[in-house]
Amino acid sequence: MRYAASNVTTFVMLMFTVWIIITRFRSKPDTNWPLFYYPAVIAFHLSVPGFLNEWILYAGVVSALLLRFEFLGGFAGGFVRFLELLCLIGLAYQFGGRVTM
Repeated sequence: MRYAASNVTTFVMLMFTVWIIITRFRSKPDTNWPLFYYPAVIAFHLSVPGFLNEWILYAGVVSALLLRFEFLGGFAGGFVRFLELLCLIGLAYQFGGRVTM
């Protein structure tokens, strides 16, 4: 891995994304960690434009907010959880593809 600032930051964001995915499986849906994660990802996206897919990013933000403030339950809540998981996996894939060796 080349030790450039963008590579190290991208690697840190990749590890943060993986940690959020694990946290989503182990804790309740109304945890506060995604409220810290998504502003960091948005700040990363704004500092490096064109790096992440905006649709995946903002779909994850909306689904995390819906889960955090418990607007949904039952089947709809499960669907939103699945949507957020897909968005997190997509973000992890994008971060992983940008870390250069």
